[in-house]
Amino acid sequence: MGLLSRLLGKAGEELVKNVVDKAVSEAGRAVNTAVNGQGSAAPAPQAARESWDVVPEGPSGFSWGPTMPAEENQFNSGLGYAAYFEGIFRAEFADYTLLREERTGGKSTVFTFVRDGRKALVVELLSQSSDAQKLRRDCAVDCIPYLRYYYDHEGWWNTRAYVVSRTRAALGA
Repeated sequence: MGLLSRLLGKAGEELVKNVVDKAVSEAGRAVNTAVNGQGSAAPAPQAARESWDVVPEGPSGFSWGPTMPAEENQFNSGLGYAAYFEGIFRAEFADYTLLREERTGGKSTVFTFVRDGRKALVVELLSQSSDAQKLRRDCAVDCIPYLRYYYDHEGWWNTRAYVVSRTRAALGA
């Protein structure tokens, strides 16, 4: 967020971070509600915690929390993050052609779901420390659904069910 600091100063950067954190929290609650059918979802974890020893307030959610879920997830699968997601995408969405592209020197991976010759969804896997927004903006301009998964966000496990449900919702399937 270096550019924001230069444009808005430290206070402006903190304001933007707080707005983004709130949006991420609300999105997590919406996914939890949609998948679990709960009217009131548990609060999402804090965007940044000092260490793994700090337990977030409230219970764990659908794919996040201080304790690794027993369900297959990115960290207990025995695969690298890109191979883990690719395996899910190929198994669960076999009716789409899946294109894989490494970007920014291998720091991000982009999967494009294609059906009938047109892009149906773009999924970007990247580090939570990345502030890349170009692909997200390009997809918005082209009216292509876009998802982002962080492969290193503390406390987010990217369970198989979470990845499948979120991706399916973005595809409208």
